Amino acid sequence: MARPNSGEELGRISGYRLTGLLGQGGQGTVYLAEDASGDEVAVKVLSDRMSDDAEERRRFFRQVDLARRVAPFCTARVLDMGMHDDRPYIVSEYVRGESLDRVVRQDGPRTGGGLERLAVATATALAAIHRAGVVHRDFKPANVILGPEGPVVIDFGISRVLDHVPTQSGAFGTPGYVAPEQLSSDQAGPAADVFSWAATMVFAATGRRPFGGASVPSVIHALLYEEPDLTGVPEPLRSLAATCLDKRPERRLTAEELVRALTGGGTRTLEVAEPPVTSPPRIPRRAILAVGVALAVGAAVAVWPRGETGGGPVAVRTGSATGPTAGAGFGAEIGRPLGAHTNDVRAAAIGVLNGDPVALTGSDDESARVWNLRTSQPIGGPLTGHTEWVRGVALDQLDGVPIALTASDDDTARVWDLAKGGSRTLRGHAGDVKAIATGRIAGRHVAVTASADRTVRVWDLRTGKAVGQPLTGHSGAVWAVAVSQVDGEPIAVTAGDDATVRLWELSTGKIIGEPMTGHTGWVRSVAMGTLEGRPVAVTGGADSTVRVWDLTTREQLGAPMTGHTGAVWSVAITNLNGRAVAVSGGEDKTARMWDLTTRKAVGAPFTKHSDAIWSVALGLLDGRPVAVSGSRDQTARVWSLEP
Repeated sequence: MARPNSGEELGRISGYRLTGLLGQGGQGTVYLAEDASGDEVAVKVLSDRMSDDAEERRRFFRQVDLARRVAPFCTARVLDMGMHDDRPYIVSEYVRGESLDRVVRQDGPRTGGGLERLAVATATALAAIHRAGVVHRDFKPANVILGPEGPVVIDFGISRVLDHVPTQSGAFGTPGYVAPEQLSSDQAGPAADVFSWAATMVFAATGRRPFGGASVPSVIHALLYEEPDLTGVPEPLRSLAATCLDKRPERRLTAEELVRALTGGGTRTLEVAEPPVTSPPRIPRRAILAVGVALAVGAAVAVWPRGETGGGPVAVRTGSATGPTAGAGFGAEIGRPLGAHTNDVRAAAIGVLNGDPVALTGSDDESARVWNLRTSQPIGGPLTGHTEWVRGVALDQLDGVPIALTASDDDTARVWDLAKGGSRTLRGHAGDVKAIATGRIAGRHVAVTASADRTVRVWDLRTGKAVGQPLTGHSGAVWAVAVSQVDGEPIAVTAGDDATVRLWELSTGKIIGEPMTGHTGWVRSVAMGTLEGRPVAVTGGADSTVRVWDLTTREQLGAPMTGHTGAVWSVAITNLNGRAVAVSGGEDKTARMWDLTTRKAVGAPFTKHSDAIWSVALGLLDGRPVAVSGSRDQTARVWSLEP
């Protein structure tokens, strides 16, 4: 990284005089500083305060002390550690230079001897880190500095340290470089670093990640289900990367074996990566962001509030390890209908709660319910407190706590604490709240709501307060909202009774371009995803069609998808085995799957509901793709999407 301007005194941390700002992110702030001898160092102050718990602090300092034992070749040495205003800080050697991420983006991929030296140096650094008993857990191009004396790995040990600090960023790693087991387990070991090393080398050699996608969920799906794209990676690095990107940790090389292979010392016989495993790791709570489709959240065993102040928590039951989807082909119904609601099931979301696959449903009976998808049984009692129909639901986590979100015709939305019980009400709309989604704006965790009052509102989930002014532009009720990120910017797509689809820049609250038009009649549903690397939205409307919109050009892609014989009330989008698909639910009592590339229906419609389908959601059940549909017949049903 480049040396910052340092003409202003920034104060001191312990014996270090801060002279400049090197960077700031979710984990903390990094300063350039001088020690007592006038030598330059980097001081990283972690974002959140550490509790007064003596054991927590002891674990923190023990982990940093392990990082200090890493041999200094090819790594930035950890020099010191301590507390400042109850925030942990770590002092390391300052390395002048630019990150690999920045250099590749500015100057293009590495080639020839430069690429080979990069691979050897970084593999050697990993081997040293692992010998010291440390796992990096966030190895990525941004953590490789191309210094004057060669590549240097930084921030090793920081992710493990963050396990003991209650930061929102946590130790999950960076999508696109994180190993599959980091998504499904807190016990990721050295093999996870080797996976991340291989992904970083692919980026260095090609300028792109081995697992692509325009949004975090699409990248994670590719990571879990698809083979890496190694096009353009030269041999022998290509074969090494293929082995190290195997989804099974035990089949990867160790860092020591990598070093020997790269330097001609030999290693165990390399095996060509086999096709994807049929049952990849489940996506846990830290892996998924709200996009209007499947969300995964984790929780303590005790869950489920009742009412505004919340009732007592109840135990989550677990199901069979093999899961009920084994052997279920495409379109097969899984388990029994979810049938405890006493009125229409208007909304659905899929996630994971305490390791169990769950669905969250919202109903005209003014309640929401959570269901164990393995047993088809409700978990605990209903979420009650709304005084009108529940129109929208979402699952997420807030500061590590699992939450449910509901939107209602009583003009409010609610945020439910699924660990301790209770809810917070979001008030401000002057009409029915028809839909809700979650996302992040510059590190702030937010909910976005759509309302019959013709506005869209953004809410800070920590405070429950509205952020900025309502987003205005629709000339009719706004029925649907989806939230994601495009090129790093938080974006919302909305649809409503004015027959338009609109795109918003959430950081500024400004509408992007002209509204997207083509539907004849109202548009009640929208979902966001990717199609052949492009960010897209999928919508369903009163004209019985499903349509795909390119969010870069804001133009409709191809002809509308037809087949429903009534209004399309709900849509969801995902990626199955490298193919972008959507599922829609309609007035004609059917749910249908569509191939978004060909615009053709996939398989036969799902037809067991006895009335209109109001809602559809997509997600995973024990690693296998499923859809959940909610109906006017007062039930929700679960469908297999496996081939």
